[in-house]
Amino acid sequence: MDLISVTHKAGLEFAIRVRGHEVTCDMAEKDGGRDGGPSPVELLAGSLGACIAMMVERYCENHGYAEGEVGVSLTLELADDPKRVRRIVVDLEVPKDVPEDRKEAIRRLAQRCPIQETLQSPPDVDLDVIVGPG
Repeated sequence: MDLISVTHKAGLEFAIRVRGHEVTCDMAEKDGGRDGGPSPVELLAGSLGACIAMMVERYCENHGYAEGEVGVSLTLELADDPKRVRRIVVDLEVPKDVPEDRKEAIRRLAQRCPIQETLQSPPDVDLDVIVGPG
């Protein structure tokens, strides 16, 4: 697996880098950021949506369903104590030519995307605090 690095840019804005790609992460202005990119929570939900979309797109391509696009819309519900995502509502749009009797199979496929599976069975997180160079 490739190393993912997160480095400070300015304020609450950070650069996330992996395999030569960079994504900017920031907080909304109302939360003390400069709104230079999606928040970490929005990136989490976006990762879930992208994972579902990619798996369903591949399924639709393999089965010849092409009358429309695969798309995912997500909304978040936050909770406090502890601060976390309480619920993610996912609306999955599939091509018009997907037969009614295949929609349940697509739903089950979407539920097996690696991000969804990770949210259902959270990984262990081994956090080390390292003092940087002086």
